[in-house]
Amino acid sequence: MKTDSINKNSKAYGSLPRKVVLVPDAATYTLLAADSGIVHVMPDLAADCVISLPAEEQGLSYEFWYGGTAADAQDWQFDTGANANYFIGGLVHSDSDGELTATVDSNGTSNSKVSVLTPIGGTMVKFICNGQQWYLNGHVVSATNTAVVFADQ
Repeated sequence: MKTDSINKNSKAYGSLPRKVVLVPDAATYTLLAADSGIVHVMPDLAADCVISLPAEEQGLSYEFWYGGTAADAQDWQFDTGANANYFIGGLVHSDSDGELTATVDSNGTSNSKVSVLTPIGGTMVKFICNGQQWYLNGHVVSATNTAVVFADQ
């Protein structure tokens, strides 16, 4: 998504404006370095979506929120493109029926893909790049007991 497609009507929080990208309902989405620091709102998708992170650069940061009104039957998969650019950290997962709260961590050595399954309101995932790897943090609320899955390329 081009920088000029950023929502120019974003609301101000305190004295700083908060820019927002409304991610299209598509099977793939490629992040641009120019969209670093901007909140990306994911729609209730019609199909699973693979989200490709940009080439690694120190300081890049992205935040994804679920913007639907009910559990999405579709999944998000974030992909760094190479096992050398793996995720560090993990996500807290809460099952919407209250029977499970767990932390799911990457292996910290090669997990370059992470999937968020059946997201629901309250899901928020953040990435920050150190120049080679991606720090990952956030909270996934889901209608399933297996809502976060890490994998290699």
